[in-house]
Amino acid sequence: MFDTVIAIDWSARSAPSPARPSRDAIYLCVSNLLEGASRHPEYHRTRASVMASLRDILDGELAAGRRTLVGFDFSFGYPMGFAKSLTGKASGLAVWDWLAERIEDDAHNVNNRFEIAARINNMFPGIGPFWGSPHSTSYAGLPHKGTLRSGHGMIELRETERASKTAQSSWKLFTTGSVGSQALLGLMYLAKLRKLLGQRCQVFPQETGRDLPDAPVVLCEIYPSYYKVDYAVPLEIEYPDALYHILDARQVRQTCDRLSSMMKNAQFGQYLFELPDVDLFTLNEEGWIMGVKTAGRRT
Repeated sequence: MFDTVIAIDWSARSAPSPARPSRDAIYLCVSNLLEGASRHPEYHRTRASVMASLRDILDGELAAGRRTLVGFDFSFGYPMGFAKSLTGKASGLAVWDWLAERIEDDAHNVNNRFEIAARINNMFPGIGPFWGSPHSTSYAGLPHKGTLRSGHGMIELRETERASKTAQSSWKLFTTGSVGSQALLGLMYLAKLRKLLGQRCQVFPQETGRDLPDAPVVLCEIYPSYYKVDYAVPLEIEYPDALYHILDARQVRQTCDRLSSMMKNAQFGQYLFELPDVDLFTLNEEGWIMGVKTAGRRT
């Protein structure tokens, strides 16, 4: 099915991560199925850096005629109705393009995500749906607390987030457990990558629906803590000189290990793309986390 699996743990930091590898930063892991084992994760201080590295890897894979699955750990969509209200189209990928035209993020991670979130909120009735920003800042229309929202008309979670049972809402942009800022920044980069690759790239499942992807590069949404791997020896003990003392590094490695092991068996690999109980409108607009089933069964 795929020759290579890449997992990327994203970050919404507004400055470069520390020079010394740290938590809550960006990690990239590669598993080439022919190599037999995943490579050790790479640490990246900025989003621009990891995307440049990814493009280099993809150039090599495409030139070699290998198919690559690339997973990012942020939401690929928003709850039903958001895309139509924002862009006029009931399409998750239309939101990607809308954000790509407005989100700014420089080589040092300086970005305007809170301004754009506030601008979006002001396009909706009431207050919300986005919330959260540093307490030292103030953006008209963007409340600091989720409880201050009202009347915006959006539900809190996508179907796939409810099915996973633990994924958080993409409306939350700041404080512990927030994932919304990662999505705003990440979708901008993916829209540009998708445009660069053209027909060589597909997005699962917004473009593929219930069909198996057939493009050389497939982008998907992952949830690293969802993929469990029982190692005989913990990674941080087996490889003490690698980065596995950091949770993010362990999680991208286990994601690569889990997904690549399933890809080695066509039946198990196909299982990852089977979504028989989800309607196509939901898949097109909200997307779906790779491997999460509608009943919340774990892969």
